[in-house]
Amino acid sequence: MSSDSQAPLAVIAIRQVEKSTGASRNAFEQAVALKALGYRVVILAERGRRELATHFGAELVRLKRWPFKGPFRRFWFNRRVQAWCRRHGTALLVSHGDVETPDTVYMHNCVHLAAQLIHGDTASRLSEVAAIHDHVLSGGKFRKVAVNSRLMAEDFRDRYGIDEAKIEISYPGYDPDTFNVARAQADRTARRREFGADEETRLIGLITSGNFPKRNVAGFVQMAAALEARCPGRCRFLVVGKDDATAYQQQAEQAGIGDRFLWRSTVSDVETLYGALDVFVLPAHIEEFGRVALEAMACGTPVLLSRTVGAAELLEGEHDDLILDSGDSEGWAERLQHLLDNVDLEALGTVLSTRVTDYSYRRQTEKLKQSFKSLMSST
Repeated sequence: MSSDSQAPLAVIAIRQVEKSTGASRNAFEQAVALKALGYRVVILAERGRRELATHFGAELVRLKRWPFKGPFRRFWFNRRVQAWCRRHGTALLVSHGDVETPDTVYMHNCVHLAAQLIHGDTASRLSEVAAIHDHVLSGGKFRKVAVNSRLMAEDFRDRYGIDEAKIEISYPGYDPDTFNVARAQADRTARRREFGADEETRLIGLITSGNFPKRNVAGFVQMAAALEARCPGRCRFLVVGKDDATAYQQQAEQAGIGDRFLWRSTVSDVETLYGALDVFVLPAHIEEFGRVALEAMACGTPVLLSRTVGAAELLEGEHDDLILDSGDSEGWAERLQHLLDNVDLEALGTVLSTRVTDYSYRRQTEKLKQSFKSLMSST
């Protein structure tokens, strides 16, 4: 392999890189793959941690951030990236949606579709993001657009008229060293005791990074109320994520199930939360992929996912019964009751943990390398 001083330069352009976000993890996975292919890798960002970039074999260069909110700051970042790349002779430019590139764009969200599904309108509420995405995707300068799911691929194909041959579905990966059955369930009994769940109590959970409206926490409370009516006192419900839970706590109180709910912020050992659950649910209005669902399955936890969660595509066929419409609260309650009454949850969890092994971090990194190789061979 060439030394860094002689190696071709690959740039990953992403406005923020923090390990806690899915987009940041994708950027670091890309850095590992590109480094393995012999590139010198630079991450151009407005915010980020240099030590994290170094850990994944990349250099972090911080670009000056436009200080005011609005669409212009996204276009400002695009201009700064283009100028930096021209000065430094970039061989490959990987965009994360805010930058034009002749190479590949990795998209993490469908802002127009999300606004329609969550708010029932266009992306006007998210105009800053929508404006740059429209500019990058409508411009068509890229050779490839990588998306998190078929859900995204179909939306971009129809909305922007992108040739299907240019669209690559690249499912995010999970870390099998962290998310596995043995590690997740090592302290299962103690963890469940923290949440007031004894051997007879079923613990149902929605674990997410945040954004409770998008993840449909209101729908989770509704399904919990419907399940409580079917199975009084049998279940407890856990919500984990960084967001204001006040309205949802009030909703649970008004439904008479406030004492059945537990609310927690995000934790570092999230795998132990997956391991404590009997069923993980994600009734999101939209989740372009939903790495949390992948992690839960890797931990041997049965899942119920809405059709508008990209990770549900991994269940299609043999496990169609684990996929529901996000707005059908009674349907979710009925399916949950069926799982609790008629299904060996441990056996189902084992099956799901095996099913997702092809989506481990290492497997996905190999797929990323192949994707980048295809770009290299076409230049």
